[in-house]
Amino acid sequence: MRKVTKQRGSVQDLGTSVFRQTVVATVLASICLLGLELPSPAVTGPPGSWQDVQNRGTTALDSNEYWKAEPLLKKAIAMARTYGPNDLRLAKSLNEMGRMYTVRGRFAEAEPYLVESLYVTENALGKDNAEVIPAMGSLIRFYVLHGSIEQAQPLTEELLAFVEGKLRDPSPQSTGKITIKKGEPLQAYAGTAAPVMRDPLIEWAITCDDLGGIYKTHKDYDLADRLFKAALDLKSSVLGKEHLSLANSYGSLGEICMERNESADAQSYFKDALSTTERVLEPDNPVVYSRLDKLAKCLIKAGKPQEAEELYQRAKTFYKGETATNANEMRCLFALGCLYCDEKKYDSAAPLLQQSLEMAEELNGPSSIGLVPYLQKYAYVLYYLGRRSECDELKARANVIAGVTN
Repeated sequence: MRKVTKQRGSVQDLGTSVFRQTVVATVLASICLLGLELPSPAVTGPPGSWQDVQNRGTTALDSNEYWKAEPLLKKAIAMARTYGPNDLRLAKSLNEMGRMYTVRGRFAEAEPYLVESLYVTENALGKDNAEVIPAMGSLIRFYVLHGSIEQAQPLTEELLAFVEGKLRDPSPQSTGKITIKKGEPLQAYAGTAAPVMRDPLIEWAITCDDLGGIYKTHKDYDLADRLFKAALDLKSSVLGKEHLSLANSYGSLGEICMERNESADAQSYFKDALSTTERVLEPDNPVVYSRLDKLAKCLIKAGKPQEAEELYQRAKTFYKGETATNANEMRCLFALGCLYCDEKKYDSAAPLLQQSLEMAEELNGPSSIGLVPYLQKYAYVLYYLGRRSECDELKARANVIAGVTN
């Protein structure tokens, strides 16, 4: 893995205030993600010891007593340097000083402390330590958001090579035991990982999911696709194929396929996302309808309205017997009404759109901006049914709510 240097991510490299502020926050987040634990098991140390000075500096910082925190943390750094350049106590002190300057908005002063803290951390843990992956992910995240894709891509390739290599050849290093429930979402899949690898794999999956989402936002679908697939492999290895978290990855991959107009693959991923979710959650859970709705919209785009209609009709049964108005039932009725409208089945669309409008009014109130699409779509259908006066009334009401003037 690439060795972190004090120059990497330097504010001076880009020379912008945006970079300066972001790199501080990014490196700080990286250190926090590493979950550093100080070597000493004691919460407090003898008076005048590094632990004592560090604790008093941190306490002052957390109490917003910066005039006390700054000299104490400077003293802690000086003391920690006597332990050697690669000691985690030094990383801790540097990190706290950087945090203090960041909180105070003194970003130029914070940057060198935070960058050095990351440098010391990697040297202390080892350049191939699994715990470095989240820190590397934070730097990639920064480059994509505030630097350039060109800066981020080599590091992303390096991260993927490291993760994939470790999956093929698990490290003997144990990092502890994880406890994640079957239905617990993880937004962040090649057999089953060795127990000793489970902790790092979870961290890697979260990192890959996060970066995949960022690359997708920036329309770099190739790297987003690879990162989401890596996260899927990782989560499957650790959590098994029945965990709700896998549905998140299937959904993300489906969205990428939709952007690429790869309809068949998108449908496959969305179906996997829905089936996985339905195996874990109750039918009336909002997440189930969200997955179903994405698949239905994908089918409509692919020219398969009949299959989409079947999905929405099935969704209607999720809420049978409900005594209270249900937001997902409202959305389902509206979506089915819109589908019938697009097929010019206005007689079938009208009662569904009327019902969804009434539910929207009950849920949101008679003057909510959220009513506008319900009013407009129902008015559109009434126009083609020849009910012009009702249509005009609904359109006028929608314009009033939306603040539209003639």
